[in-house]
Amino acid sequence: MIENIPLKNLTLLERNPRKITKEQMEKLCKSIEEDTAFLRNRPVLVNCVEGKNIVYAGNQRVRAAKQLKMKEIPCIIEKDLPEELVRKRIVLDNKTYGEWDWDILANEFDVDVLLDCGFEASDLIGPVQEIGTSDIDEEKSKDKAAKTCPHCNGLL
Repeated sequence: MIENIPLKNLTLLERNPRKITKEQMEKLCKSIEEDTAFLRNRPVLVNCVEGKNIVYAGNQRVRAAKQLKMKEIPCIIEKDLPEELVRKRIVLDNKTYGEWDWDILANEFDVDVLLDCGFEASDLIGPVQEIGTSDIDEEKSKDKAAKTCPHCNGLL
């Protein structure tokens, strides 16, 4: 069951293996502001141990919610989960399986949306060149010390 829990009642995982950059945090905050329903549909996972609500999946969303001065966040709370299960879930929550279909991304998604979702320009340079979008190409060609992508030989 999903419960809205006050941020002040949540404890972030001390040894969270997931880190994001300042820019990624800014993008996360922006996405939460623009689509709060998505946050409600992806609740934070919490292990309640001895009355302490420890966030083990969604630490960055909690940090973003704090930056946005939100008072509460949707959570799924379980009690006294075994440490081994929590550790496995931490990795599974942050580990991406599969590969992108670059043709679909290049042909059906706007470059700015992909960048807002966390892709870096260097991730998209090959697929972007294929569809003829020049925004990233022009920026990269300005850099005299430009490198080439090992996947597509496009400018990085």
